[in-house]
Amino acid sequence: MTYFIFVLELNLNQKCPSEHYLKQRSFMEESFREDVRIIWRFLSKYKKEFYKIMTIVFLGSLVEAFIPFIYGKIVELIIANATLNLLFLWLFLWLLAQLSFEWTLRYLFVNGGRVTTKCVNDYILLINQHSINLKLSYHNKNKSGKLASRYTKAAGALENLLEGIVFWFGRDILTMLCVLLLIGFFVNWGLLLLLLVYISIFLYLSVRYSKPITDHIMEVNKSYEEAYGTINDSISNVKLVKANSGEKVENEKVSFVLEGRAMEYFEKFWKAARKTFFVQDSAIALMVASSLAMVIFLYRSQSVGVAQIVAFISYLGIMRTPLQRVGEHIGHWRRWMVTIRRGYSLLEEETEDYDTEGKVGLSDVQGAVEFQNVSFAYNETREVLHNINLKVNPGEMVALVGESGVGKSTLVDLISKYIIPTAGKVLLDRVDIQRVSLRDLRDNIAVVPQDVSMFNDTVRNNLVYGKPDATEKEIKSAIQTANAEAFIADFPNGLEEQVGERGVQLSGGQKQRIAIARAVLKNPKVLILDEATSALDSKSEMLVQEAMQRLMQNRTTFVIAHRLSTIIHADRIVVLAKGRIAEQGTHEELLEKRGAYYKLYTLQSLARDKSE
Repeated sequence: MTYFIFVLELNLNQKCPSEHYLKQRSFMEESFREDVRIIWRFLSKYKKEFYKIMTIVFLGSLVEAFIPFIYGKIVELIIANATLNLLFLWLFLWLLAQLSFEWTLRYLFVNGGRVTTKCVNDYILLINQHSINLKLSYHNKNKSGKLASRYTKAAGALENLLEGIVFWFGRDILTMLCVLLLIGFFVNWGLLLLLLVYISIFLYLSVRYSKPITDHIMEVNKSYEEAYGTINDSISNVKLVKANSGEKVENEKVSFVLEGRAMEYFEKFWKAARKTFFVQDSAIALMVASSLAMVIFLYRSQSVGVAQIVAFISYLGIMRTPLQRVGEHIGHWRRWMVTIRRGYSLLEEETEDYDTEGKVGLSDVQGAVEFQNVSFAYNETREVLHNINLKVNPGEMVALVGESGVGKSTLVDLISKYIIPTAGKVLLDRVDIQRVSLRDLRDNIAVVPQDVSMFNDTVRNNLVYGKPDATEKEIKSAIQTANAEAFIADFPNGLEEQVGERGVQLSGGQKQRIAIARAVLKNPKVLILDEATSALDSKSEMLVQEAMQRLMQNRTTFVIAHRLSTIIHADRIVVLAKGRIAEQGTHEELLEKRGAYYKLYTLQSLARDKSE
């Protein structure tokens, strides 16, 4: 129906086909087909229920369309002084029809709502899974609040569209069709043709005047995404905000978006909506007035009787509400599909490759890591790593050092396939990791970062996140290895203690030791320690260093360290400069060379001596 109106509008606006017309028509046809494809993707899973609901709705619409005919028949019997038995029979038929019709409405409300809820749940699960599977680079570039806003608003729009349009729009169309057919059969074909003309005009005007709504609501959605992104940033960094008395500034950022750009486009949206409503109401009023005028003319020419007039007026009453809703549905369809499309567009973003087909599985991993002629660039002008060749033996501890921005974290991110080399290969046990199943690869790697990630959950659930099936014995052993036993025992609820959002209830050292325990439980062959002790006090650092020494035993370990004093016992130290390996060797060997490492170590020693 909507597609028909799109084409109708284009035909009315074009006297002859032109290149612009054909392009616009092709775009509208493709756009509508895409809209239907998106909706059907979620609805098709429940197509049996959908078909059953629509069949019952059709029968209900047919019954509703017969009710005015019964009214007319009762009036006709009263005028003809029919027997009470006959009148009561028709009254019983009316009661039966009315109850059947009401039952179909309740059936649609309950079962349509159930299918809608299932579809929305499927959508949320799909988008959530896809969002988590998106590449890390996508999440680094986009605000999490903005991302969440986009797909939660789309979920609401999908619910509104399915419940308010797909089911009820279908019912309204079926009701109008049934009513029009019965007007043609039982009242007058001339009235049917008149109504068809007015309905076509009404639908055309509804489509035409609702067009601006699409552009305005798109801008409103973008504004809200930006506002939610800012709000999420403020909450995530609430301590920083408070420390700098930035509450007013953060609120003004959100206010600027919501009260500025969002309200500007909302006003444009409501202006277009008010104009559309006025045109629709005027068209319906004109249709009713013209129809009644024609009925009067037909009655005076004795073409229709009193019973037919009663039935026709009832038909008009039945048809007016569905027609109004259909007009509203056209505007809502555009409005909600803009929001749904924007959320659905996340599915077009490239995800990590979790496909196991054709991939190599890992077994008995030794932990040998090799970089062969590896280069990496974020874009054409920003090369971070250049022609890296590095071979790390199983169980070897390699420290990566250098100034900020030389590519230390980028290098270890290549091992976990968070990013892909622009040239060269990374090998694990002589196998190119691009050929290895992503889950297999990451199951054999553990990372202990400087800023430990924590879920707003219990200590236990944060501990076992990498190994949900860990036994109590394994958990206890991991806690002891990580020097975490004492502080966990001090918690009132022990392992069941809530750590708060991002682990705010824990100190930096406590979070680090939980991260180490988590790595112990995972039991990886490759371990990455990314400046894990750089932000700790001396006592916490000592406990964490002890725990890390235990953790590193018999594991290939990459350590990124700012304080060089923490890695002097590394099997090998690799110095990076300008994205290249400047030199490598043991602590003593590099000091003897008096190269880049010697300069870094000397500077830090001087700074430490001055501070003491």
